[in-house]
Amino acid sequence: MTKLTQICASENDLFGLDGEGVVYQYNFKTNSWTKLGEGRTDGGDSPGTDRQTRMTQSRSRTAPPPARG
Repeated sequence: MTKLTQICASENDLFGLDGEGVVYQYNFKTNSWTKLGEGRTDGGDSPGTDRQTRMTQSRSRTAPPPARG
């Protein structure tokens, strides 16, 4: 098992990210990590990554405060 650089946990899930960008999910029934992704490639980000980033950014924006008049 590789060293994880980031860990994310919710009520029912545990995920880890290694230095190469590979994502793992912890399986509580088998007490083991399962590899979910292939990580980063030398060719740059995948086309879906840019789309996903734009979608995340658009959801996180908030409306400006109302003008006082």
